Amino acid sequence: MKKSLIAIAVGAVIAPMANANIIISEITEGSGSNKAIEIANIGSSSATLDGYTVDLAPNGGDWNSSQSLDGVTLASGQTYVIVNASADAELKGKGDVESTVTYFNGNDAVAVRNNGSVVDIVGAGDGSKFNENVTLRRTDMSPSTTYDADKFEVVDMNDWSDFGKVELGGGGAGEVVITEYVEGSSNNKAVELYNNGSEDIDLTGYKLVRYKDGDVSPLDMVSLDGQTLPANSVLVVLHDSADITLDDGVSSITGGLYHNGGDAVGLFNGDSLVDVVGAVPTESGWGKDVTLQRNGTSPSATYNESDWTELAKDTFDGLGKVNGSVDPDPDPDPDPSPDTLISQLQGDSWASPYTDPANGKFISDETFTVEGVITAIQSEALDGDVAVGFYMQDETPDSDPKTSDGIFVVGDVTGLSVGDKVQVTGPVEENFGWTQIPATAIKAVGTGSVSAVNLEQIASDSEFDFTLERHEGMLVNLTSSVDMRVSRSYSLDEGPQRYNLVLSQGKASVHPNQVSFPGTDEAAKAADCNDDARLVVESFKKDTVGDPAWYPDFAKTDIDQNGSTEDFIRVGDRASNLQGVLGYSYSDYRFYVTEEANNDTFIARGNNRDLAPKVDAGDVRIATFNAQEYFNSLQGGGESNDFLAFDATPGAQDSTQFDHQTAKLVAALTALDADIVGLMEVENNGFEESSAISYLVTQLNADLPEAKQYNIAGSEGLTTVGELATANFVIFRPSTVGLDSLQVIPMPKQEAENGEFTTQHAAVVPVFSFKDREDKLVVAVNHFADKDQVCLEDTSDDDRQGGCENLRVSAADYLGKKLAEMEGEKVILGSLNTFNNEDAITVLTERSGAPENYEIKTAEKTFIGDESLHEEGVVVADSYGFENVMEIVDPNSYNVVQGDENGSLDYILTSAGLKSKVIGATHWNINAGESQTLDAKHELGQAYSDSFRAAGHDPVVLSIAFAGKPIDPVDPVFPDPDQPVQPGTPVELPDEPINEPRPQAPIGGGTFNHFVDLTQYSDSAYLKVGDEVSVSFNNATQAFVATSSNVQKDVLDQFEIALGWTEVPISGLEVGDYTVTTAVEGKVIETQQVSITQMSDSGSDGGSFGLGGLLSLLGLGFLRRRFNK
Repeated sequence: MKKSLIAIAVGAVIAPMANANIIISEITEGSGSNKAIEIANIGSSSATLDGYTVDLAPNGGDWNSSQSLDGVTLASGQTYVIVNASADAELKGKGDVESTVTYFNGNDAVAVRNNGSVVDIVGAGDGSKFNENVTLRRTDMSPSTTYDADKFEVVDMNDWSDFGKVELGGGGAGEVVITEYVEGSSNNKAVELYNNGSEDIDLTGYKLVRYKDGDVSPLDMVSLDGQTLPANSVLVVLHDSADITLDDGVSSITGGLYHNGGDAVGLFNGDSLVDVVGAVPTESGWGKDVTLQRNGTSPSATYNESDWTELAKDTFDGLGKVNGSVDPDPDPDPDPSPDTLISQLQGDSWASPYTDPANGKFISDETFTVEGVITAIQSEALDGDVAVGFYMQDETPDSDPKTSDGIFVVGDVTGLSVGDKVQVTGPVEENFGWTQIPATAIKAVGTGSVSAVNLEQIASDSEFDFTLERHEGMLVNLTSSVDMRVSRSYSLDEGPQRYNLVLSQGKASVHPNQVSFPGTDEAAKAADCNDDARLVVESFKKDTVGDPAWYPDFAKTDIDQNGSTEDFIRVGDRASNLQGVLGYSYSDYRFYVTEEANNDTFIARGNNRDLAPKVDAGDVRIATFNAQEYFNSLQGGGESNDFLAFDATPGAQDSTQFDHQTAKLVAALTALDADIVGLMEVENNGFEESSAISYLVTQLNADLPEAKQYNIAGSEGLTTVGELATANFVIFRPSTVGLDSLQVIPMPKQEAENGEFTTQHAAVVPVFSFKDREDKLVVAVNHFADKDQVCLEDTSDDDRQGGCENLRVSAADYLGKKLAEMEGEKVILGSLNTFNNEDAITVLTERSGAPENYEIKTAEKTFIGDESLHEEGVVVADSYGFENVMEIVDPNSYNVVQGDENGSLDYILTSAGLKSKVIGATHWNINAGESQTLDAKHELGQAYSDSFRAAGHDPVVLSIAFAGKPIDPVDPVFPDPDQPVQPGTPVELPDEPINEPRPQAPIGGGTFNHFVDLTQYSDSAYLKVGDEVSVSFNNATQAFVATSSNVQKDVLDQFEIALGWTEVPISGLEVGDYTVTTAVEGKVIETQQVSITQMSDSGSDGGSFGLGGLLSLLGLGFLRRRFNK
């Protein structure tokens, strides 16, 4: 696989090579905040800056402000400008990044450092002023580890004209290279130096050193001060007593060359190692009695044996000639002509045959001239991974499917256009796995044409990424037959921090731990397959707002005016006829779109949007919904939040975003149509009318019929939930379920070494009752530690469980124990932040499929409140037997997309006894599979107030029927009064209740009968046998917060309908004021206020003559007479 090959080579070789070539080339300390730093790569090849930082040491103190350069790659002669965020627009326009490292004054030292070691510095570092109110522009391009003011010219403090460019000379600044090493008989020792650039180099400050007999500290041998090495010329340094005769005209000096066969020889410029012969530390006798000639002309600060050819002892005839044979003064301006096909440079493997990345050779020794047609132009650098340049392709392909006919050229694009035929001269380079030509000459020679080829697999492709490798640099077309599926819709790529889209061959990528246990070979194989199948779809210009230039109508149409755009892309869609060029960076193949996409470019085919979850109706529907940082204290004028850090700004960033976030959540929750909803990530600012949860429910209830409105589950004295800025909440329909009680269970938290805690959200656990059964239902709403949090055990993520996996296990184990102490059937729901086969879910469910000796441990140093839970992590050997219903119903579904891999982080788990009563469950894919562009934070998304991208996680929905799947009602038929009355039989209502009982005063703590006047039903003169009457008592406040509620039902028989009234028993209420809502078949017929002022003395049921007694006196004759009228 290409990624692993490149990673090994880059990690071992690339980083040290650039040390001497990265400098501070300009710095301005202007008026106000007009401050900027320019760094430059003065070497002859590109350099990655991973491990590099630009650091500030104010007032002669320590380094205390830093700007990382990780991920930045600079081509030869390329600059990178760091600018103050408050600088004038002209200066900011020249910047590549804004940083606080520019908060310097005229006496603050600034340095480029590599892994903490100074590479180049401006300022003495003693607090003395050196650049106050001036711009310093470098004239001497050699780096210094101590400040040298003579290397800079002083210009006006507001002269920024030179920022963003650096003058290296015609072909770029040259480098001094050791090209030959001689360790012969007696004193026959020599070192040949070569200037590989097009300008003379002053060797003042350069010196030759030796690393004696395996030592790692160099000893000086020969100073080169006062010497000048002309362009493309050599200088031979000889031992003072060497008996070596050089050819006429070869420049040489003598000095104390005392190296022996056990010493590595190094070339230093100042304090920076430029080149070395021999490993450091060396093996004894490695270079004794040999002549070594370099195969190329590029220096390396690490020794690579393959770069050298070993010759016999006392071989001197190559001294004075580069590589032993090349004329040291070649014609600098050869007349290039096409001598190579692009396909020859590409070769039929992972890298160009003229390079050897596995052994540290990233650029060819040879220079080539190729001719081809420009297929796409990169007119401006794209972050640090794509330089200015163009894609070119052989006009006539070589007909070999194993070689690419295209290549990316790094070079000036001025005056060039797509369709131009050009001749390009330069070496071939593997730039972090991307085959490129860093051009030394570009010449337009006419025009031509190249057609896009269809991306196709062939039998010899071992993996799909080699299919992509065979097309690298080419203009290609993605047809539906190659089956490229969307794995992540158009959203922010966290690596380069730009918007793009991810495709995967064959299917949308699934997280390895969704289907396999973490750390297993199966999980590793799945991860590898995901990497091999990935293709990132990019724009040529950086998109930071989510508006793809290659899809102009994306998220901008609503032709049918239904409140949703027709131009969207979802996970699982198949790309069809998408055209672009192929590159490679950030360890992934990247597809830069050249022709505009439209609504037909991505095919759904069964992957369409669902306006509501598709789940069968039962007695109760339960759902979980992560609201993704719903805060109203910052933008919505809501209650203050005592848990929110003073400088934190989560959630909506302005009132427009907040209003749209609310509208989208309301639309989603309305369509969700659940009776019980567990909400996560809602602001923890109380339960009053101005709290976030109350505001959300108020907006939700505004357009709902009364029978479908929600209350917020609370308890007496509960003001906030847990210790975090967001909390878990439960909302429920009092018309369907009754709230018996609610408790808050704190979850384990971990104390870090600095005394700070990693805290998890407290579980909210209400107990609900139902109108048609005695049993209770315990619902536990949870939000375990996020995967991006940091815990003590997080030394690596080899098993891909993310941060705090052990703390999530602690939460699962503690929650399981607490729920085991409670009676009734149970449901666990919420954001457990654990994929299907990861440890926390395994603890809550079962582990029958786990590998032998698979060990699950809790976190160490955990607490419940102030009480210690586990000082050391403990092994959890048992599981709690909850059922992962979605794994049974639809194991291939998902509710999150992490990176470009989908899976489940949100769950509804049921106790074993509920499993048989589940008649439907689904992930309602309205969020995770959609583009981030459609959420409330984006201007495009604010055009729509629909459910789609209301949050980041998809809701999980579950439907339960306590007696199994409901029977569909039969069409009513007016019965023969002599036959038994069947459900569905219509019975005429009287005009008013007949012989209704005396009203009974409601009491708390016992059971009383609530009278229902059926004649208030106005939709029809009839009700049907089997119709349902429900009565809900709840004590919800104006903020919709309820601490006690009870709902009961009565299934009507023919007698109750004929009398026009029934009684519904109510129990378990506290003293207080209640809203009583009565509904028949879901239609509210009466809402009234009732006060319970006294508790039952004995707890016995209240009584009245009641319906049963009345019917025993009346008999059935009156009913027969009414039917026969």
